[in-house]
Amino acid sequence: MKKIFTCIMCLLSMAASAQNARQILDDTATKIKQMGDVKVNFTATSFSGTTEQAKTNGTILLQGKKMQLSTDDMKMWYNGKTQWSLMPESGEVNVSTPTEREMTSMNPYSFLNQYKKGYKMKARQTKLRGKDVYEIHLTARSSNANAQEIYVDVAKSDYSPLCIRVRQDNTWNRISIQSIQGNRHFNDADFEFPKSEYPNIEIIDLR
Repeated sequence: MKKIFTCIMCLLSMAASAQNARQILDDTATKIKQMGDVKVNFTATSFSGTTEQAKTNGTILLQGKKMQLSTDDMKMWYNGKTQWSLMPESGEVNVSTPTEREMTSMNPYSFLNQYKKGYKMKARQTKLRGKDVYEIHLTARSSNANAQEIYVDVAKSDYSPLCIRVRQDNTWNRISIQSIQGNRHFNDADFEFPKSEYPNIEIIDLR
């Protein structure tokens, strides 16, 4: 009887954790949507297993599914369908139509469109950069999911996302968010390659 009672309590605890995690992400999604157009300053690090492969600082402009990414090494524009990727040293910009999987690895807020289906989730309270946070752990129910695991660290005080970690196969991408500025006003042109600014760049169409 004692073992049965213990099992029941464990199941109830897991259910409560999942419900709490869902509510935290709902509150986070609501907060971000209320911020409108957003500018995010971040540090991105990629890992193969636990070995750091690359690290860079950058800025992202977000408007719905549209995104502009700028780092020390590259710039990228995405208008919701077409992506332009520029590496200045190469002297060319590649034009492509990215897959959902590819966009998941680049957009730190892609989890907002994923957590409501296809993922088990649980929450715990911890600390990050001296702040009290909720750590939400999402695990894909299907091995074919774009991301097998996602961790989202959310500030307990105002539900702002502070860090997002995404695993695809054996690769982890970590986005540490340094600042978020909401209620910005971007134009459609902010999410498309500005040809006039790069007159000598060769355009490679990969679509």
